[in-house]
Amino acid sequence: MADQSCFHCGLPVACGDSISVTILGQPRPVCCPGCQSVAQTIVDIGMESYYQHRQQCPPGASPASELVPDFLEGLNNWDDPALQETLVHQLPEGHREISLLLSGITCAACVWLIERHLSQTPGITQAKVNMGSHLAVVTWDPQQTSLSSIIKAIAHVGYKAEPYTPVQQEQNIKQENKQALTRIGVAGLGAMQVMTYAVSLYMGAFEGMEPAHEQFLRWVSALVCTPVFFYSGMPFLTAAARSLRNRHLSMDVPVAIALCFAYFASVWATLTDGPEVYFDSVCMFVFFLLVGRYLEMRARHRSQSTSIRLSHSQMQTARKLDTAGNPSLIPAEKLQPGDRVLVKAGETIPGDGHILSGASSVNEAMLTGEHLPVNKIIGSPVTGGTLNVDQPLTIEISTNPKDSTLSTLKRLLERAEADKPATYLLADKIASYFVLAVLITSASVYTFWWHYRPEDAFWIMLSVLVVTCPCALSLATPTAITAATAKLAQMGFLATRAYTIEGLRHINHVVFDKTGTLTMGEFELAEVIPLTPEFSRDQALALACNLEAVSEHPIARAFHNQKQNLESTLVGTLTDLVIVPNQGVQGTYSQSATEQQRLRIGKAEFALPEGSVLTPPETSGQWILLANQTTAIAWFKVEDTLRPDAKQLVGYLKQSGHQCHILSGDSSGHAEAIGLLLGIDSVISNANPQDKLSYIQTLQQNHGRVLMLGDGLNDAPVLAGADVSIAVAGASDLAKIAADGILLSQSLKPLYQSMALVNKTYRIIRQNLTWAILYNLIALPLAAAGFIPPWASALGMSASSLLVVVNALRLNRNQEAA
Repeated sequence: MADQSCFHCGLPVACGDSISVTILGQPRPVCCPGCQSVAQTIVDIGMESYYQHRQQCPPGASPASELVPDFLEGLNNWDDPALQETLVHQLPEGHREISLLLSGITCAACVWLIERHLSQTPGITQAKVNMGSHLAVVTWDPQQTSLSSIIKAIAHVGYKAEPYTPVQQEQNIKQENKQALTRIGVAGLGAMQVMTYAVSLYMGAFEGMEPAHEQFLRWVSALVCTPVFFYSGMPFLTAAARSLRNRHLSMDVPVAIALCFAYFASVWATLTDGPEVYFDSVCMFVFFLLVGRYLEMRARHRSQSTSIRLSHSQMQTARKLDTAGNPSLIPAEKLQPGDRVLVKAGETIPGDGHILSGASSVNEAMLTGEHLPVNKIIGSPVTGGTLNVDQPLTIEISTNPKDSTLSTLKRLLERAEADKPATYLLADKIASYFVLAVLITSASVYTFWWHYRPEDAFWIMLSVLVVTCPCALSLATPTAITAATAKLAQMGFLATRAYTIEGLRHINHVVFDKTGTLTMGEFELAEVIPLTPEFSRDQALALACNLEAVSEHPIARAFHNQKQNLESTLVGTLTDLVIVPNQGVQGTYSQSATEQQRLRIGKAEFALPEGSVLTPPETSGQWILLANQTTAIAWFKVEDTLRPDAKQLVGYLKQSGHQCHILSGDSSGHAEAIGLLLGIDSVISNANPQDKLSYIQTLQQNHGRVLMLGDGLNDAPVLAGADVSIAVAGASDLAKIAADGILLSQSLKPLYQSMALVNKTYRIIRQNLTWAILYNLIALPLAAAGFIPPWASALGMSASSLLVVVNALRLNRNQEAA
């Protein structure tokens, strides 16, 4: 037998080789495992047509590695580390995370299919897909798989995926919008034209018509209906085929079955001169369904506006200053910590940093939702994406672009949108079983009418298939959750996990950390009282400033601004500085090689020698003690201010039936004073992280559902232990990681606004689910009884889905807390 040529690359296949790939429905010989792998990938991602349109392979063609089509080479490009640098987020333990934009999703079944397939792919540790935003957040181990393999795995089940970028998302939105309008236009024109023929056919059925004229109208109707079915109806047909190929029932399955039955039965009736044709119903089906899907799509695009707005806030270029102070334009993503940049008035700040020179006001509305500019001076921190309003600023960049505040917020928002609360999962599960019930019901209805009135059995079955489609049921929860998440972000509260929104509904205890949570956490040094003649006021203050220099605790920051004015006052050196959580700082003070003292600053019981007791000069304010191993050196009084809206928040919580608590590590009477001012009776002072966690667990054991608000490093364990946790603006990175939500502004107002919005969200979800269930309970008997014609069933199903979406979008209206 003569040698065959490789179907992929054209090289000879040796006699006896049996490697083949099924392409275009036939086994095709390939010359090596490499060609087999590439060809099988092309088949798996649904691009077999490549082989129909390629040019003929010349003799002695290149091997498979050089014959990979462009779309396949494009996938492999995503494995380039340089390309991944701005798209992929590095996680602990060496794992990586990326947000992918998906095409082809039509219902909850699509989401389930993609997640199930990815979860079974080696190397992928987590995959979450949001139906509302069509965004997938995927985490993987780069030692076991690659980004291109993940995209191929998604393509294997029939969906297109590409790394999320704002530019790509907007291009996809424009393309999706244009394609949807074109399909609607074809279906609308086709429906109007076919209806004119259908009216003549209906009149002919009652008043009589020449058979030749009737047959002519049927053929013209078939001609007009065919592009509507194969072009406008293609999204429903391909989605249903994809679901069936993957052995899963989606909401498109009953729709596609109804369309196919109606179209092909009508074609058969036209060819055989049968009794009825349904070309008008097919066109009306497709038109109404497409209009409903288009309006749902527009609502989804509106819900994605927050993510796009964050992306557009990032500056694309930056004026980097060289050592001589000369500016040069570079991509903002190339900035590194330590770079100096010039930002002119009216320009967006390109990255996180602090001001080296200049004074201006900065509009932080993108971050906090507050449109009033904030004054900034030398040393003030600034956030990338905010707007410099008045004067030029020179800024030193402090973080890599992909680790900036804006990038972090985008990732947290994408993670929140990809998560699914329990209500969402329950609705998805019900919808998947509902499709099977629809198919069984339709078959039963057809059987009944076939025995009772056979001439009506077919169109009644079509009506049941379409009118009971579970679109509204599947959309009821995700549209509301997606709209609520976007609205919360606009209000200044970022829900970073799906259960945050659901969890806030069930909260009955709210626990506050004091410093930096109920108060601003911006302490000022108010008074210094020396306690020993060995150290003067300035010497004691210099020691305190140098000890606190290693700490980022809010109280420690009160000493940071004093340090540079007292450098010359310090005689000797401080070494072995150690931060003791929830207590203070200790170190070794050496005035000479032989004279050393152990110094401590913080709570009195921590700083003093064991067994010693010393009472602060006053009961009001917060007092910090500096002491050595034998005696107290000085008292320092620091003052903090209450956060705006703290009293209003506590009042709202108490009015709505929540119990409020304060857990503070402060041993002074300041926590009690704050509690008295706010009307909070339950105040626990001098609590370390373990005490706070134990207190939370005690509340939970007594059937409490606890919301914890904190900001510091020592709050991370208790934030993780609460049922729902929120980190306030300015919180430590660890607190933000542990928290389920983040307040973006210094005000606490977004929190009680958010709680009001959450209650409204679940009222809307209940309304949507109630409507979806009632609609099906009413529509199904009417359709099964023959009271709803096929075209009306398509209109009813589309209107039902649209009502659910419009109801969810009410969450986007401006509102105030009740």
